[in-house]
Amino acid sequence: MPNPGISASPAVHLCYYHSLADSNILRQICLGLEEQGVPCRLQPCSHDDSALAYARAAAARSALQTGLGVNVNGEVVLTHQQYPADRALRRCSPGSSSAQWRNIGANAGQLVKVIPFSEAQ
Repeated sequence: MPNPGISASPAVHLCYYHSLADSNILRQICLGLEEQGVPCRLQPCSHDDSALAYARAAAARSALQTGLGVNVNGEVVLTHQQYPADRALRRCSPGSSSAQWRNIGANAGQLVKVIPFSEAQ
């Protein structure tokens, strides 16, 4: 029987602070994932938490064990369920560029596809 906390369809999960629903940050991250051909499931959160905590929660819900988190300040974190809980695989600071946000989305897709990360141009 499947774990009820994990989504049945394979996708990278993206937990974000609810006020960022229409933000360029989310748009660019999703475009990066789309470029890699990896689906994304968006999950708004109403509690104020760290981007790492959001990413950990997202990874725990993802059948691919890969999660992204965007906190109220616009910090973005990428992690994997098997990565140490106190560290991020990749991070974008608040005020990053569109290229950096798109790149972290692409990196999430590359993680799932087990190919090396790329750097933002």
